Amino acid sequence: MAIGLFDVAIRLGSGWSMVWVVRAEAALFLATSLGLLMLYLRRPTQGLATVALVLVAVLACGQAPRQAVSDAPAPRAVPVYREPSHRLVFQSALARVLDVRIGPGDTTGYHIHADPMVGIAIQDARIRIQGAGSPLGAVASPRATPYVFDNWSQALPYTHRVVNTDTLPLHYVVAEWLARSGPEAPALPDDANRHLVKEGPTTRVYQVTLAPGTATEPHTHATPGLVVLATAGPLREEGGGRAEGGTGAGSWSWRESAEPHVLRNGGTTRLIIYEIDWR
Repeated sequence: MAIGLFDVAIRLGSGWSMVWVVRAEAALFLATSLGLLMLYLRRPTQGLATVALVLVAVLACGQAPRQAVSDAPAPRAVPVYREPSHRLVFQSALARVLDVRIGPGDTTGYHIHADPMVGIAIQDARIRIQGAGSPLGAVASPRATPYVFDNWSQALPYTHRVVNTDTLPLHYVVAEWLARSGPEAPALPDDANRHLVKEGPTTRVYQVTLAPGTATEPHTHATPGLVVLATAGPLREEGGGRAEGGTGAGSWSWRESAEPHVLRNGGTTRLIIYEIDWR
């Protein structure tokens, strides 16, 4: 009966972890055998003391792993714009623009997304995402680029890190929404070059496709916003721009509202451009 009670105590003390239960019960068997042998040799006091000491050690070992897990510190996370792979390239009262580049085999630090965002994928890659306190997610296959993504359906804030498991780099341009731009304005009508591809509570996204040597009609946006070149080629923007960064695919410019502008393809290949309007 005493041995049975000790066995139950071991299982409770180890949290019913099978690894520790097997180890502890093996030690209990050896200790019991040793105690019986010593009792057989007419040394009962030392035999019982040996059994007690071994059981105390087993129970202490059973508690150790549980204590280590419960006391493990949570991963340190920083705001997304302070994570080195998410380079802050522009900020105003309305928006924050991040140039996101994750090299092949690289892993970002844990970072916090606290604001609504919309992004343009310039170069995609196979990635795995891990939330704070969660296991590493499955590999997500790359999609054909360019494409638009957002976090509008996710509860904010959230924390995660990203692992690039590919042999190719990942490159996104991400715009975070920080404040409203003013009164609500209607969407621009679709035309031969431009059409609305995404509309949410904070932004509208238009895709503009320009054949070589062509240009958009002069047009005016009622709200400020971001222009992102998603494919390689010489894009010329006439009017409207107030800040710009980069060259080639992934380059961008911030334009103010109520200023007419024209987008012109000065090269020999088709260009895909995204215009993101604030709401």
